Amino acid sequence: MTPKTYKFAEFELDLADGTLRNSESVIRLQEKPLRLLSTLLDHPQRVVTREQLRDRMWDSRTVVNFEQGINVAMKKVRSALGDTAENPRFIETLAKKGYRFLVPVDAVSGTVAAAEVPALTAIDVMPQSLSETLSTRLLPSRLMVASIVSIMFCAVGWGFYASQSKPGHARQIKSIAVLPLRDVSPGGEQDYFAEGITDEVITNLAQTLPLRVISRGSVMRFKHTNESTPQIATELGVDALLEGSVARSGNRVSVTVQLIDAADDRHLWAHTYERGLEDILWIEAELSQAIAKRVGNTLGAQPGKLVNSQPVDPQIYELCLLGRYHWNKRTNAEFAKAEGYYRQAIERDPDYAPAYAGLADVYALSASYGSVPLQDTLAKALASARHALALDEGLAEAHAAVGLIGITSEQAGDQSEIEFRRALELDPNFAAAHHWFAFYLLFSGRRDEALSEMALARQLDPLSAVTNADEGALLYAARRFAEARVRLNQAIDLEPEFGQPRETLALMDLEAGNSVAALQEARRGLALDSLNPRTIGEAGYVFARTGDKEEATKLLGTLKELQRHGSASPTYVSLIQVGLGQIGDAHDTLRAKLLATGGTNDSVLWQWHAFDKIRMDSGY
Repeated sequence: MTPKTYKFAEFELDLADGTLRNSESVIRLQEKPLRLLSTLLDHPQRVVTREQLRDRMWDSRTVVNFEQGINVAMKKVRSALGDTAENPRFIETLAKKGYRFLVPVDAVSGTVAAAEVPALTAIDVMPQSLSETLSTRLLPSRLMVASIVSIMFCAVGWGFYASQSKPGHARQIKSIAVLPLRDVSPGGEQDYFAEGITDEVITNLAQTLPLRVISRGSVMRFKHTNESTPQIATELGVDALLEGSVARSGNRVSVTVQLIDAADDRHLWAHTYERGLEDILWIEAELSQAIAKRVGNTLGAQPGKLVNSQPVDPQIYELCLLGRYHWNKRTNAEFAKAEGYYRQAIERDPDYAPAYAGLADVYALSASYGSVPLQDTLAKALASARHALALDEGLAEAHAAVGLIGITSEQAGDQSEIEFRRALELDPNFAAAHHWFAFYLLFSGRRDEALSEMALARQLDPLSAVTNADEGALLYAARRFAEARVRLNQAIDLEPEFGQPRETLALMDLEAGNSVAALQEARRGLALDSLNPRTIGEAGYVFARTGDKEEATKLLGTLKELQRHGSASPTYVSLIQVGLGQIGDAHDTLRAKLLATGGTNDSVLWQWHAFDKIRMDSGY
């Protein structure tokens, strides 16, 4: 008995008559498209090479242009399914490898259909002498020959099935990455929605089991990739990958996922969830719990409590997804769009805590980009975060935002540490919280702890240019220059248009006595990131120290103007003043800053060796 009927999504394929049916149509497939589709359906969610398709679609005696034949058959199959290579819902093309059928398949057993007979033609390609010997000496008829060959093929097939199905001793899965879910919605205009579901699954999974879950920033680099599963896993340093797709039509959502053992590209589990949009939190929670259960079995651990799965207002949920989508683009214009979406969500439901947490993130991060009044924006960020926590104390995002606000305002005290630790208690895989907490520890004079925390952030977000750059900056602060260069160069490799790591390299070149290299790096960094106050301050310091005092003075004027508008920290002004030898002015700038904030020391000065003498002389 072999599979006679395959069921997947809204389709049913009957091998007996070669028909593909759904609720709207019945299509009769020709022989080659039928064999191609049935081959993919026999290996759902696994890679099927073009060579395997060739062997299934033609016997060894056939002389034909296999490549063209496969392409023509694939085009007919996709047309029947309403699928496309550019935006696949069912069949994914893997460059230079083959194809993968993306959704789960149910196979119902029946009699052998004509479309599956090709395996028996192996008897026809035996050497003539062997065929004659079998038919005349050992067996009374060709029917018996065919029977024996059929048994042999069944045995081989059963052996293959058993080898693929036996769980054996599954290796432990200690790390996982959720790859960007593909948008396969009609019209393909739900990219923000698919990204949002990806983010939510990452967050939910990170809070469910004690394993390393890679952050969004790193996995998004594989949104449009042809790299193989083992290659992606190696780059991310994980044991397993979750991949899949999202389809939305009106208020109906379908999420199809599969869990893959990265070491051997082996399918472990797959499922499709389909509900109304109001039940999207249920889908996310159930999906995360199912993955956690399977991964937990390899660890001997039990999944944590089910995350929130209550019904949600679809419009509010969508507004927050749009807010997060634009916030992730990290530009002032996009921050403004994100703020608008979060405010719309709050207007619809003034008690929806995640919207306030998202708004806090918008304000907290935009305050670092130098185009908004710093203290006013941070005050709005703190108010939003506090409101979110009053509504839901369990929001790790809001706790981390409070800690970040303390750092950005350069007034981080014990409360910032409390907030960071609470965020990481709620979500140990929160890469950004580890990242920001590392700076708090640096400002507290705890350099070794800071470096350990930043290393954790990089493990969770290994392909983040910002994380690598900031780890390089911390290593520079600790005078571990060789290690710092590795991280800074990695940041530049990941994002060549990122200016900040070049400024840190310039500072190191300056201290190494290589003024020419320092000046080159400073100019490159400033050209790439000319609006960032930190970049302006560091470049101005290097210009001043390498003799370009005129350019340094211009940058000093730029920073003073930003400072007057409340958009830049006085610290960057004092950095250029030190470079120009204006030590008295630098002291005055820092004292005025402390007086305005009510502080007694300036802990952020730990980041730059330029302030070492000032700190020792004045006790900052």
